[in-house]
Amino acid sequence: MSAARVYVCSTGCVSSAGTGVAALAQALADPAWRPRLGIERPDAPSLPVATCREFSTRDVLPPLVARRLDRPARLLAVAAREALHPLGDPLPWPRDRVGVCAGTWNAGTSALLEVLRAVFLASPEEAPPAQFPSTVANAPASQLGILEKLGGPNLTFAEKQVGGLRALAEACRHLSHGRADLVLAGAVDEAEWLNAEVYDRLRTLRTSSRPGMVLAEGAAVLALACEPGPAPLAVLAGWGSASAPTAPCRYPTDPAPLVLACRQALQRAGLAPAEVGLVLSVANGIPGLADLERRALETLLGTHRPPVVATTDRLGEGAVGGALRALIAALAVAGTVRVAWEPPPHLAAAGFPAAAARTRSALVPGLAGGGSSVALVLTAP
Repeated sequence: MSAARVYVCSTGCVSSAGTGVAALAQALADPAWRPRLGIERPDAPSLPVATCREFSTRDVLPPLVARRLDRPARLLAVAAREALHPLGDPLPWPRDRVGVCAGTWNAGTSALLEVLRAVFLASPEEAPPAQFPSTVANAPASQLGILEKLGGPNLTFAEKQVGGLRALAEACRHLSHGRADLVLAGAVDEAEWLNAEVYDRLRTLRTSSRPGMVLAEGAAVLALACEPGPAPLAVLAGWGSASAPTAPCRYPTDPAPLVLACRQALQRAGLAPAEVGLVLSVANGIPGLADLERRALETLLGTHRPPVVATTDRLGEGAVGGALRALIAALAVAGTVRVAWEPPPHLAAAGFPAAAARTRSALVPGLAGGGSSVALVLTAP
């Protein structure tokens, strides 16, 4: 065993496609699948959020346990339980050596809104004390650690769109340095109208009259370990990151940091750009990001044109959007999912084809407003 070799042992998710990896795989195999969009707001039309409409904790969490968790914590707990199930009970590792690394864009928004509503519309004494623990972004990861009695590192990354990818990269670092034997890594985001309202006012959300992004709700978890177990799905072989100073709500105009993050990930994985077998596109409906991605991939790959899959424009943008792309990449190199979704138009026009066959390597780039770039490389075990 090499400490630097990190395996994806299992996965779990909740998304707008439904609860569980099987529901996501079914959606990916249907080229016509689209989520039902919409989250209501008090005094205006609904906003484009890909919500988990049918989500339930039934048969996964005991009712009394589910009742004390807020929605992001329930989403993450259900995804984690799916990822833990194939590993057996008891786990092959001591639970005090199992950690959690989660990214989030907006966990805690609903709880914070309830507390502030009570404070400002009534009095501080009326603030619901049960909501206080859930007003912080790290609550879902912390609640998961308590629920599953996990004593390893417990970290949360609030890095906007790349929060999920950052959590996966940091999980790999912890494993490589021997700080944990297993890490449940991924992301969770909730659907909250006030959060979506902010991006609507920034004119970045999709409407009938302008292009833009759809926000995501859901959770994605990859169980990562240095021991492969009986049937690993993939190897998380490389990761890299870079940044460019940019306004918090803007993408950078220079593709160089995204190219650098991808090169670092490929170098760590021991792959040349020409060996990339699949790209999980960052496309989310924002035209400026599409142009930047095209330039970044042309710089990175030269004349190589691997298949490309776009998922964020359907499943939604956010920390969980990046984690879902990494999860889909793991399933793709494992050959357990057939992705029938087309590449985004800006990359199809540049000669990048749709995915047609199983691949042995996948590149998952990510870019956040504010300039953070994170990239992962997954390969067949």
